[in-house]
Amino acid sequence: MTLFRAVVVLVVSATVAVAGQPRDLPSLTRALDDAVRSYDTSAATVVLSEARVARASADFPQLGELHARAALAVAELLRIEFEGFPQGEAERRRLLGLRIDAAAEEGLHVLDGLPETSELQRIRADLIATMIRSDFRAKKYEQEFLTAVGRALELDESNARAWVSSAKPYLFAEPQQGGDVAEALRRLDRALELDPGLESARLLRAVAHDKAGNQAAAERDWQAALRANPQCRPALERLQSQP
Repeated sequence: MTLFRAVVVLVVSATVAVAGQPRDLPSLTRALDDAVRSYDTSAATVVLSEARVARASADFPQLGELHARAALAVAELLRIEFEGFPQGEAERRRLLGLRIDAAAEEGLHVLDGLPETSELQRIRADLIATMIRSDFRAKKYEQEFLTAVGRALELDESNARAWVSSAKPYLFAEPQQGGDVAEALRRLDRALELDPGLESARLLRAVAHDKAGNQAAAERDWQAALRANPQCRPALERLQSQP
């Protein structure tokens, strides 16, 4: 554990402990789902802290999975903030990067102690993905990511979220590095066949359509995501930025 991460863990855990006992598993699950749906990093961080405290006194696999999911939510929401800062704000991006890595490393550590399932391997893949923020990091983490997402689909080919994860390298890599927008679209289409309401699949498919030059299809997916979730920040920001 890095010094930075240790300080964050101790401070936040102490805050939760002072505030009272953590909520029970169903309450924490609902709170995490609400935080993800509303793109609320602070609320997700509170759930992560409570899950950490709860596991210190009564650990079981379902609570461990919630802990890992909360770590992923925090890492992904921070990653959205990270992408919103221009390259020139190097120090702010560096500090956000440290927070992303701390959450991701915590989630990966939790997963190491849980029984293997398709969904937990998918979470592992997405935690690793949050740490890929440069070509250097892509080389460092790519194989770990591919192994995890491949295992997730091997364990359950009907895991829609794993299909979304598997589309990411094809969508975001350059063509000379294996990028293939058509393949990304195929995988995202499969995810939406399995789970038509999956927001992450809808949003990434909008990005893929945009990269493919199909603006009308991208617009339909942005609009569909916003209709399903009026708090969908990426869709809101994209549609508001259009002339």
